[in-house]
Amino acid sequence: MLQSLHVKNLALIDEIEIQFDEHLNILTGETGAGKSIIIGSIESALGKKVSRDMIRPGQKEALIELLFYTDDEDILGDLREKDLAAEDGMILIKRVISEKRSVNRINDCMVTLKTLQEVAERLMNLHGQQEHQSLLNEKNHKSILDHFLSQNGKQYVKETKTSFEHLQKLLKRQEEFTVDEAQRLREMSFLNHEIQEIEDAQPVKNEDEALDEQYQKMVHSQEIMEGIKKTYECTGNEADISVGTLLSSALKHLQGIVNLDQALGDTYEQLLQAEDIINGFNQQISEYMSSMEFDAEEFARTEERLNLLNSLKDKYGRTIEDVLSYRDKAQEKLLTYEHYEEEKALLLEQTARAEKMFYETAGRLSKERRKAAKILEQQIFKALSDLNFLSVKFQIQVSSSEAANADGIDKVSFLISTNPGLPVRPMAEVASGGELSRIMLAIKSVLADVDQVGTLIFDEIDTGISGETANKVARKMAVIAKDHQVLAITHLPQIAAMADSHYYIEKHADKKKTTTTIQRLSQEDSLRELGRMINGDDLTEAVLKNSKEMKCLANDAKLY
Repeated sequence: MLQSLHVKNLALIDEIEIQFDEHLNILTGETGAGKSIIIGSIESALGKKVSRDMIRPGQKEALIELLFYTDDEDILGDLREKDLAAEDGMILIKRVISEKRSVNRINDCMVTLKTLQEVAERLMNLHGQQEHQSLLNEKNHKSILDHFLSQNGKQYVKETKTSFEHLQKLLKRQEEFTVDEAQRLREMSFLNHEIQEIEDAQPVKNEDEALDEQYQKMVHSQEIMEGIKKTYECTGNEADISVGTLLSSALKHLQGIVNLDQALGDTYEQLLQAEDIINGFNQQISEYMSSMEFDAEEFARTEERLNLLNSLKDKYGRTIEDVLSYRDKAQEKLLTYEHYEEEKALLLEQTARAEKMFYETAGRLSKERRKAAKILEQQIFKALSDLNFLSVKFQIQVSSSEAANADGIDKVSFLISTNPGLPVRPMAEVASGGELSRIMLAIKSVLADVDQVGTLIFDEIDTGISGETANKVARKMAVIAKDHQVLAITHLPQIAAMADSHYYIEKHADKKKTTTTIQRLSQEDSLRELGRMINGDDLTEAVLKNSKEMKCLANDAKLY
């Protein structure tokens, strides 16, 4: 359930924050007041691309926040898996849009746009003119039907997709595997050459790193020796002025007076320790210099070995480990070519089994779709009748598709006739814009029982309707709102009268700027807004009485 919406510096909005309730939340207002901006801000928060031009002039960024509550353990578990755990079931979606980029957060954790969209679609469905038009595309009919499948059917959808992907991998391998004899022999010769080249070199993992370190030491040996000698001279006893010489001199001076004052004993001991440390250091330096004798032959061998290993890496991988991995794969491929006929027969057998499994799984899915189609088309037919479609015919046709795919072997088409005596035809050939919105509402009212999404938003659901049809649309929305939170923008008083919570969107303009605001209406203000929707600004006693009667009838029609 959507608890609240907070928008700042977006288009005509300075800043608004509004709390929503359960069941049916209705948003009304004059044409051009900014209702589309409210819906647009919600869409943006849910991951829709938003233009930087939408940032309010003079501001650096726009902010949209949606606060949801859910006790659905599947959703909460999914959030935990994404490290987005919700405290007490509260989910805060936050989107900040600036001139340079957008920042998306869920529960104060930064997320990608893809993750934002994945989480959002579990929490809310938004139905506007664009989705109504999606009914005209038959590609969407299958997904609508699959939404209504039984648990077995939904499992078959997953299994069909998995088996199809497995089959495609085998078919691709089979295509790559098919070579003529001459090409096979060339490939074997080339693989043998590559394997032999690596085997002859006998590379060892991380060998190149150790050799490079040794090589760099040899290359810079003269520079290193000069530095070491200077260090030895500075710390040894050979030079007149050095650490070792000065320490020896200091010890002699101190030794002559240490018996005269016991307090000098610790000082003398510390100086002796310093001399031992310097002598030890000098011994290490001496040993290092002895080991640094330059060996031209060893340098040549190291350089040659490094060049060989680098040559292998240039051909077969970035590291020695990559080179060895390449050799192993080449050996596997060579073995396959050496047993070409046996491997080919095995691959053909695997492909045949995978193809059989796919069509068996797809066949089970097809049966489930046909069963679900009969049930769903009857329920949608009833819902259409409830929405004042007179003499309507509705049919879900499940036929064989021209080509198999990850969705199976079916083509799903929604067919309809809205006029007596005319046969059913594809929706694109029959339905008008106003009819499409009602058809979508009929479908959503049926799917509401199986839909786990808690909040639905309807925009332009009242396109092209009036009179008794509007009454029936209002009642159908109340049916959906019984078990779901519904937000709906409407221009019709019949629908607005059904509101459990009524919000008024208004545009204010002065010489400096134009802003859009939204406020929750009291019961009295809601009746006045219904009157305005019925008769404009002329709110006579008769109009207000009509509003009260409409509200009473709407309350009596509710099922909760």
